Amino acid sequence: MSTAIRDFDSGQDAVAHILEAARRAGATSADALYVWTDEENVTVRKGTLEKIQASQSQGLGIRVFVGQSQSSISTRDLSRTHIDELVGRAVAMARHTASDPFAGLPEELLPPTVDPESLFPPETEIPTRENLFERASRAEEAALAYDSRITNSEGADCARSQARIVFGNTLGFLGGYRKSSYSLSCSVIATEKDAMERDYWYVVGPHWESTKDPRAVGGKAAARTVSRLHARRIPTGSYPVLFDPETARSLIGHFTGAISGSALYRNATYLKDREGTPVMSDKVTLREDPFIPGGLGSRPFDGEGLPTRPKTIVDRGILTTYLFDTYSARKSRRKSTGNAVRSLSDGPGVGVSNLVVSPGTESQEELISGISEGLLVTELIGFGVNTVTGDYSRGAFGYWIKNGKIVHPVSEITIAGTLDDLYRGIVAVGSDLEIRSSVNTPSLLVEGLRIGGE
Repeated sequence: MSTAIRDFDSGQDAVAHILEAARRAGATSADALYVWTDEENVTVRKGTLEKIQASQSQGLGIRVFVGQSQSSISTRDLSRTHIDELVGRAVAMARHTASDPFAGLPEELLPPTVDPESLFPPETEIPTRENLFERASRAEEAALAYDSRITNSEGADCARSQARIVFGNTLGFLGGYRKSSYSLSCSVIATEKDAMERDYWYVVGPHWESTKDPRAVGGKAAARTVSRLHARRIPTGSYPVLFDPETARSLIGHFTGAISGSALYRNATYLKDREGTPVMSDKVTLREDPFIPGGLGSRPFDGEGLPTRPKTIVDRGILTTYLFDTYSARKSRRKSTGNAVRSLSDGPGVGVSNLVVSPGTESQEELISGISEGLLVTELIGFGVNTVTGDYSRGAFGYWIKNGKIVHPVSEITIAGTLDDLYRGIVAVGSDLEIRSSVNTPSLLVEGLRIGGE
């Protein structure tokens, strides 16, 4: 009779069982990933419970090697009989796969550098469905009561997520950790005469307390929405552009794709051969810190079992390192930087943990006060970014700044240039850093970007 593997300790047992089964089936090496998740999301619209989404799932991702030929396979069926059959199939598949001289597990097993328990402290409270409903309702109530021009709601969502991750390989690594996240968001519509706009706001964090102020979330969603009414276009030209933390985050996200080892060996990045040279303004220092307690991107080891570690990626504008998993490191004749990420259905690729741009000393308001004529960007639209050539072109929404003050909202504009010009043109970094994502940055002020308007 098959026995389902359901809890965290048995997740470790499942991975250990897979590795031994792979050896018995003829694999020369193997690794396995176990993921268990428990998620719930409640949506409220106009005070009424509109939707409940709840799921609990578990799965295994298995990768086996026969020499330097590999195969990967995944399953949601965790019965022992099925796992044994699946491992046998994976080994048979690997025997019929072409050999790759760069494939394989890491060269050696390295000791962990951090205790997972220190990264993810025990939760003090896990909310009930009623708790989720209450916070979503209070956020929406605050948004609808904020201003008479808030005329409709697209809803408020409150969600929780718990996950358990176990990874092991035949080098002898076997480890696991738990992590959680909680979020609260609200989106509303404002109308005035012939103008209509929508906007939103949200909070997210590792504990239920992250959502403790639903009225503030609803109020900010409403304030952002009302402020967008009667947006205008501006003349085409070159202006200083201040990216708020939300939009600045996407700029840093483009950069990480351009410094991945997989982009390097494919010659698919404009930053090839730029290590040790200026790639950003000397105002910018960018670090990766996988050890932020409760951070959404925190993790004690990477997708290949190698220990993660804090590192400086850009030091006062100078690119200090590319990012590698084992495969891209071998292709580039380098060593892994502990940046492998993987899912159940795919083998490792290159990714990041918590990225943080070091904050400056000026608030966003102080940065605005120093701009005689320019643009504050709060939304970027479209995907016109090419990290192979470095070309950048995206639609935007924001606010026109005149003599150090915001004077009106701006829409139907395009920001164009190159990533090189954008990064190296950063003249100030704000102090408004808030850790709420795996990519975190304060406001970034860029001089002289080309804006297509009227």
